[in-house]
Amino acid sequence: MITARLVGADAVLAWLRSTPDMAASGLARAITKLGIDLQRKIQEDELTGQILAVRSGSLKSSIDLQIDESGEGISATVSSESEYAHAHEYGFAGTVDIKATLRRITEVFGRPISGKTINVRSYRRQMELPERSFMRSALEDMDPAIRDEVEAALHEALT
Repeated sequence: MITARLVGADAVLAWLRSTPDMAASGLARAITKLGIDLQRKIQEDELTGQILAVRSGSLKSSIDLQIDESGEGISATVSSESEYAHAHEYGFAGTVDIKATLRRITEVFGRPISGKTINVRSYRRQMELPERSFMRSALEDMDPAIRDEVEAALHEALT
């Protein structure tokens, strides 16, 4: 008869029980870092001349990061509430309504005049914006880094 006994069974069992928590903690750190990196890449690379040039900065400042950590997993969501984000990301072709505005003019028929404020009535305009993906392209550029970071976090948690 052969008898075997595992020495340190309690330590092995404790390690096995803590593994899911260690993996979740490591993944949470990695996903949070990757979300911050993606937000920074969109704001500093894609929206600062690489894909779209900054005009007012409202689109750039509207890029938001949300980390959602639930019992089922963790996710990082980078999004924008700007009305222009969707049109630039996917393109747009259609008619838009332009509101009535006041405009200050300093030139008429090519000749300078003293400044005058005029009323511009509302009107409709046909627009065609080409697709200029700044979010999807940034995510695609980061794909190898995302894979490496998640793999490294899991490796670190399990060793």
